[in-house]
Amino acid sequence: MSDVPTTSFTPSAAPFYVVSGTLPLDSQSYVDRQADKDLLSALLAGEYCFVLNSRQMGKSSLAVRTMAKLQEAGVKTVFLDLTKIGGSNVTPEQWYIGLLSETGRALGLRKEFLEYWKANSEYSLVQRFIGALHDVALATIASPLVLFIDEIDSVKSLPFSTDEFFAAIRECYNRRVHEAEYGRLAFALVGSATASDLIQDTRTSPFNIGKRIELKDFTLAEALPLAEGLIGPLSPIRLLLRHLLVIISERVPVDNFDL
Repeated sequence: MSDVPTTSFTPSAAPFYVVSGTLPLDSQSYVDRQADKDLLSALLAGEYCFVLNSRQMGKSSLAVRTMAKLQEAGVKTVFLDLTKIGGSNVTPEQWYIGLLSETGRALGLRKEFLEYWKANSEYSLVQRFIGALHDVALATIASPLVLFIDEIDSVKSLPFSTDEFFAAIRECYNRRVHEAEYGRLAFALVGSATASDLIQDTRTSPFNIGKRIELKDFTLAEALPLAEGLIGPLSPIRLLLRHLLVIISERVPVDNFDL
């Protein structure tokens, strides 16, 4: 038998590592990055934010964890996954009332939101959605409110333009000058797209008034907590992480890290 120590995964009812998808809040393998601090501080300051990057970069996990921290700070939050609202077969009215219903459900105001929708049928769809946020949500909730809109790139599959939706988000920001209550409302747009993919008219784009949150590759120092899910000598694990990160991206600054 060989006496050479081996490295293996720690057996656990709840796996330390999660291969894909949004990580649970209690996941031990979540790695905090600079983006976590940037997004939280910006939203606490009332800034509009957007996190646009390629898939499997941790965008949704970042949003979920930021929501939890905002809630601890007394901020009301709503998480909208646009893939659940509908795609190529949905009508504009179905899409907007889906947004309205899910927002109301998250805030415990679904009945009030739907009543507002029905009572203001003479207005456009986007006016009714934004109106419900102002006349119902902000009028009822005294704390700041942040709407996280995830999978924002799914609007590209809709059979109608959503330019007015993005323009309305920008207008909520602009109204802060005249209506102070809009200062308590902020949006975080999350998805796998570029701003130009989502709206054509830059004059009405919310992406040029919001803060871009950069999701960068892990540094070796940030990735070291992942070694806790392995059994074995720490030095070989650190070396393994170093090689993996170099393979994943040449931009990982490992040369100055003391192994």
